[in-house]
Amino acid sequence: MESSDEVAGAPGAASEPFRDGVADACLFGLRIMGGRYAFAASLVMEVVRLGPITRLPAAPSFLRGVFTHRGEVVPVLDIASLVGKAPIVTGPSTRTAIVRSGPWHVAIVADAVDGLVDVANLEPPLADGGGISAFLAAVGRDSQGSIAVIDLPRLIEAARKRSVPA
Repeated sequence: MESSDEVAGAPGAASEPFRDGVADACLFGLRIMGGRYAFAASLVMEVVRLGPITRLPAAPSFLRGVFTHRGEVVPVLDIASLVGKAPIVTGPSTRTAIVRSGPWHVAIVADAVDGLVDVANLEPPLADGGGISAFLAAVGRDSQGSIAVIDLPRLIEAARKRSVPA
């Protein structure tokens, strides 16, 4: 059986990625689009190696397909493609964070998974409005530099709405 890195319920895991007056947070970090991003660690169920992906006919490019994990069919979301960037390259060693947002379980693919990160001095993001910035909740710093905090539930809901025909 494949081992996984359990992080749900990790001590100090943030339930909200940013609230006014919050100076520090323990978040889950990953690397996409040449940058460092994080989201609430409490959303992460586990980190696993990405299994074989079954493509879905007529699915949008950001929905890479589905894979089976522990008997559950899990959709694979590519955040880079969702915001109009080049898709993330996946291979046999690609690790994915399986996250929970409301009733949805989704596998988030990334260039690299950093795991838990302590982010300090959270501040509201600059209002840019385009691309990934539309989904940012905060920006902060950790021991490796700047990190942008994604409002993952909002991003997943936007992806869900874009993938279901009206």
